Amino acid sequence: MRGYGSIAFSRPMDDPTQQRLFAETPGSISPPEPGLYLGTSGWSYADWEGTVYPPGMPAGSRLAEYVKRYATVEIDSTFYGTPRPSTVQRWREISPEGFLFAAKFPQEITHEKNLVGCERETRNFLGTMAGLGDRLGPLLLQLPPSFTVEGLGELDDFLAALPEGFRYAVEVRHRSWLGSDLTKMLRERGAALVLVDYPRMPRMEEATSDFSYVRWLGDRREFPSGHTGLKKERDDDLRWWSGVVGRFLEEDKTVFAYANNHYQNHSPSTLERFEKIRRGG
Repeated sequence: MRGYGSIAFSRPMDDPTQQRLFAETPGSISPPEPGLYLGTSGWSYADWEGTVYPPGMPAGSRLAEYVKRYATVEIDSTFYGTPRPSTVQRWREISPEGFLFAAKFPQEITHEKNLVGCERETRNFLGTMAGLGDRLGPLLLQLPPSFTVEGLGELDDFLAALPEGFRYAVEVRHRSWLGSDLTKMLRERGAALVLVDYPRMPRMEEATSDFSYVRWLGDRREFPSGHTGLKKERDDDLRWWSGVVGRFLEEDKTVFAYANNHYQNHSPSTLERFEKIRRGG
């Protein structure tokens, strides 16, 4: 245990045999392929009424419906602040066995303090998210575009101080990181390089940990609202990603992949297309 004190946490997937075997009973869910967790970035979208949610469904009931369909979700709200422990407990109670939440580190840590002098905030965030227990998946450090390769030392120090027992994933959004020692450092720290499909960054396809984290982001300006259905065909892109994901699965890595509404305007349909492509369609 390093840097941030003792945080009680039981890692849910240390046993490789448990990564793929979930009881087929009511109240449990399995990924679409062994080791492949597909989900969306967030779940509370009124635009999904009529596709994912029944018309008129209260916002507070959406997660309970979401977890019937998918084995994971990326929590977007944690970017804006650490949730209350009672909220985390409610998420855990709603989710079935086998379901995993990914969560973004708060922007106060990544964007406002740039990973420096944020020990208290980090300890609070990790301690709170540990309340998910065996429902906790990766924790995402989404660095801002202004965080360039000159911050490699700060990133290394931050990762080195984090406690063990969690999965950490790091996303960079500045081209200065290309060709740097980033992947080498992430391997040494056991953190995953986040692989993004994002207009301002070239695609990367390297796994730096025993799991990979993929984000289909797209361009917010292209689809700012009205996320009711697909508005862009991206099958060629998804076939490319299927090849990358397939390679990781063959290497016995766990893959977490999340679709954003801005990728094709309707992330549930992106997942549907990706699964069909994985099946050969």
